[in-house]
Amino acid sequence: MLIVAVALLVVYGFVFAPLLSAGSGGAVLACLSLGLALMGLTYGPLGAALGALFPTAVRYTGASFAFNFAGILGASLTPTIAKWLSDHHGLAAVGWYLSGASFISLLALLLLSRGALSARH
Repeated sequence: MLIVAVALLVVYGFVFAPLLSAGSGGAVLACLSLGLALMGLTYGPLGAALGALFPTAVRYTGASFAFNFAGILGASLTPTIAKWLSDHHGLAAVGWYLSGASFISLLALLLLSRGALSARH
């Protein structure tokens, strides 16, 4: 399910700007509702996906560290990058950024599902 949610986020990045720029309250609501639904579909299975990467002796610590470290380094810069992209290149660039980041995540998940990056237990 996580792979499907991230694949949908790749597509969502391309429709982000047109939906948000439509001007009507319904378009903004649809854009935000769709985005929040996809975020929920992503974060729901994330704990299981992270936990599966670590051996049981360090599973809780490894998953917690990975989640928090990614949030600090990755997610903390996203609002600043999105604001800069929007100011200098328009709202569509923010969607491209979202699609690009989601595509990288999708590639990583596909590699993980094939066992290429999984930790040795």
